[in-house]
Amino acid sequence: MRVFIFTVGCRANQYESDAIGYLLEKKGHILVPRMEEAEICIVNTCTVTHRADYDSRRILRKIIKNNPSAICVVTGCYVQVAYKRLAEIEGIDYLIGNKEKPLIPKLISTFTKQKRPYILVSPNPTAVDTLICFPPPASSKHTRAYLKIQDGCDSFCSYCIVPYARGRSRSLSPDEVIKRIIFLQNQGIKEVVLTGIHLGEYGKDLSPSLSLVELLKHLDKSNLSLRIRLSSLNPSEIDEEMIALMARSQCLCPHLHISLQTGSDEILKRMRRSYSISQFKKLIEIIRSYFPLVDVPTPMSKPVFALGVDIIVGFPGETEKDFHQTYTLIKNLPISYSHIFSYSDRPGTMASKMPNKVPQEVIKARVKKLRALDREKRLAFFQANLGRIVHVLTEQKKGPYLVGHSENYLPVWIRSYKDLDLNQIMPVKLVQLKDKEVLGEIVN
Repeated sequence: MRVFIFTVGCRANQYESDAIGYLLEKKGHILVPRMEEAEICIVNTCTVTHRADYDSRRILRKIIKNNPSAICVVTGCYVQVAYKRLAEIEGIDYLIGNKEKPLIPKLISTFTKQKRPYILVSPNPTAVDTLICFPPPASSKHTRAYLKIQDGCDSFCSYCIVPYARGRSRSLSPDEVIKRIIFLQNQGIKEVVLTGIHLGEYGKDLSPSLSLVELLKHLDKSNLSLRIRLSSLNPSEIDEEMIALMARSQCLCPHLHISLQTGSDEILKRMRRSYSISQFKKLIEIIRSYFPLVDVPTPMSKPVFALGVDIIVGFPGETEKDFHQTYTLIKNLPISYSHIFSYSDRPGTMASKMPNKVPQEVIKARVKKLRALDREKRLAFFQANLGRIVHVLTEQKKGPYLVGHSENYLPVWIRSYKDLDLNQIMPVKLVQLKDKEVLGEIVN
């Protein structure tokens, strides 16, 4: 069968889609790049925001219009929490929940066109199969590979639908994590990004339990020849032990992406987040004691530590004072970059029932202001790294340049040489700013 797979949403979803594609190819199915060529179209959906819902519906309607004879299979988080709504879209043949998603490679040969959608959705999506049954592909389309080591979430933040869509937290065993990383290393992968739905909860469900930093210690002692990067963590999930390990490790990247969400303690409480702004500030001081940061970028022997944050704008009850606290926090601290999101009401969450919703025009104005600040912060981060030597993983060719990312996640453009190729990590001196990137020259 010719199969087209489309993914909406997070890195965990992308990892699962890649794994499904790999398992289908092992069974003799052919992955095609265009929906019009497919006999079966699989859409792996997301529901973290209204926009994700919209994007999922948009691609489904496009598939049904452009290739009505194809079998349309829909899975993922949007199916898990809203399969009844999706069942109203004429042309969908199968609606498959997150718990049943690992069954797709086994069931696909039995799929046929349906008059009404066949629904296979369990109320509780918690299952370790969503980890074990999704192996890393034998060959990656990318030089950087994602590895999902955790699924689900136990936090139930007031604005978030994810625990209902993904179930309770569960983890891969450390032995299985190391086994999969070594497998990817043997395939030539040079960087692995450890990801999950709530990565900071890794290991709490295992027996005996262990922490994410204990897993990182195991990886650091495994003599890996690739880089390890972490996806999003909460401030309360990062301690000095983790930062000290990053500082001495040969494989851990000096880069953290932190789900901060707001600079207001009052809004953090309403969000049901498990940390305070003072904890976040203390974390920055811990990082500063081990790494150069953008506001004090010495010594030159190290790359400047990359510190990214997620921010949600317009949470119910967010006042001008709350927003000003967020803006001032980002402005005054050595943040390298921000991912900025507009608050999105998710039916079924506590926040959706909260009063004092922020008008959309106010949210848009605040987002615009934060994005302008983000451009300033990124530029300052780039400038602080000039003159330093970093190690760049070459990912693609653009004209006369090799383009890739450094260990501290700088987008670097290298003046290309004919004998250099992709998927190599090489020392590069950063010499000049170019628009939103940094120009570098290879060091002998």
